[in-house]
Amino acid sequence: MGLRQIQELSAASTSKDRLGLFVHFFLFVLAAAYYAYQQVTVGDAGPLIFLLLGIVVLVPLERLMPRHRQNTFRRGLLVDLVHVMVTGLLSFLPIMLIFPLLDPIRMQSLVALVAGLPLGLQIALAFLTQEFLIYWGHRLSHEIPALWRFHSVHHSSEHLDWLAGERRHPVDGALMAFFVGVPLMFLGFDIVDLLWLGVFNSLWDMTIHANLGWRLKFMRGLWVTTEYHHWHHVVDKDIRNRNYAGALPIFDWLFGTYFLPRDKSPCGYGIDTPMPNSYLGQLIQPFR
Repeated sequence: MGLRQIQELSAASTSKDRLGLFVHFFLFVLAAAYYAYQQVTVGDAGPLIFLLLGIVVLVPLERLMPRHRQNTFRRGLLVDLVHVMVTGLLSFLPIMLIFPLLDPIRMQSLVALVAGLPLGLQIALAFLTQEFLIYWGHRLSHEIPALWRFHSVHHSSEHLDWLAGERRHPVDGALMAFFVGVPLMFLGFDIVDLLWLGVFNSLWDMTIHANLGWRLKFMRGLWVTTEYHHWHHVVDKDIRNRNYAGALPIFDWLFGTYFLPRDKSPCGYGIDTPMPNSYLGQLIQPFR
C-alpha cells in the first residue's frame, strides 16, 4: 500500500469517526432534552439523576481508589452515555404499554393479600422474589444462544466503570424487565413497587460495575460487591458464566455458580467475539 493510499484511508477513517461522534452527541442531546422536558412537565428527570449521582459520587471515588488504572474519558464513553439516555427509554416503553394490560387479569385476592402485609415484609418479599428471578433471567441470557446475542452487548465493554454497566441492548433490557416484572405483578405487587425496585437496581448496578478497588470483605458471600461482579465480566467463559446474582450471592451458592477466589483479582474484561464501537452498530449486531 502506497503513502497516498494510507493518507486517503486515514482521512476516510477520520471522517467516519467525526460522523460517529456527531451522531452519538446528537442522540445524547436529543434524549437529554426529552428528559429535561419531563422534569419540567411531570417532575421526573429520569436518567439525568443517575448521571448526576455518578459524576458527583462515583467518578471521584474511582479516582481515589481505582481497581485498574484507566482514563475517566475512556474509549466508548460517549456510546455508553447514549445507552444511558436512549436504551433505558427503548427498554421501558414496551413495559409501560403492556404492564397496564396485565392488571385486569391479576388475582385480586392475591393483590389484597400482599397489600395487607406490613410494609417491611412486602419490601423483603418483593426483594427476595426479584433476586431469584434476576438470577435465573440473567443465567438464561448466558446459556441460551439467542438471548446471549443481545446480552453480549452488555459484556462487550473492555473497561468497566460506573457507566459501563448501562451498556445493554434494549431487547435484553426489556426481556429481563418482563421476566422479573410479570411474575411479581401476578404475585400481587404493584407497578409502583416494581418501579422503586428498578431505581434500586439501577443505582446498585452503577456501583458494582464501577472501577473501584475496595474488596469489602465484611460483605463477602452476603452481598454482591464490585469485585464479585467484576469476575462476571472477564473474557474467560468458564468464569464469566458465574456470579449471576444481582444483590444476593445466596442464589449463586444454591445453584452452584458462586465464584470469588481470595488470592486473585478480576481483570481482562469483554467478550471473545467482535462488537461494533457505535451505538447503532451495537443495536444491529445481535440481528446479524
